[in-house]
Amino acid sequence: MKSLKFAAAALGLVSSVAMADDGWSTLNTYESIAVNASPEQAFSVVSKWDALESWCPAFVKTEIVSGGNDVGSVRAITLKDGPTFTEELLALDKSGLSYKYKIIDSPLPIVEYVSTVRVVSAGGQTSIVWLATYKRRAKDNPTAEQNDAAMMNLVGGLYKACLGNAKKVAEAH
Repeated sequence: MKSLKFAAAALGLVSSVAMADDGWSTLNTYESIAVNASPEQAFSVVSKWDALESWCPAFVKTEIVSGGNDVGSVRAITLKDGPTFTEELLALDKSGLSYKYKIIDSPLPIVEYVSTVRVVSAGGQTSIVWLATYKRRAKDNPTAEQNDAAMMNLVGGLYKACLGNAKKVAEAH
């Protein structure tokens, strides 16, 4: 029941925009995918903090900068086209099949990014859920390539591609 409540609450975040008092939007992106694998199998795929590239094809390298795979650890991840950025693991709940992290430094056109990856099971179905809150880097007068819709498409597109591959990896186990 708890999983269903989480999934229902997260559904409200599907690529939505919440306007801040200063007009600088907090963006929310939610993507999920059903997998034909146990929740534990699915989580074993997406929880590889030290090997993001093993399930997310947009990345080619993960390097642990500090802390290993524990809360507080920092990783540097490199995109296929070369840029590298760093993320910090904020929470890890192995029994709850979830983790939370934030971007520390990034070439991406977003800031204040905090994300959760969670595996939920409901009605015999396993889903991998990925959601985030963030803001566009261009605070004032963003171009069409920097506006809210463009940022939600960027993050949502990345999530869809990675989750599609995570499904394949989880189902191959």
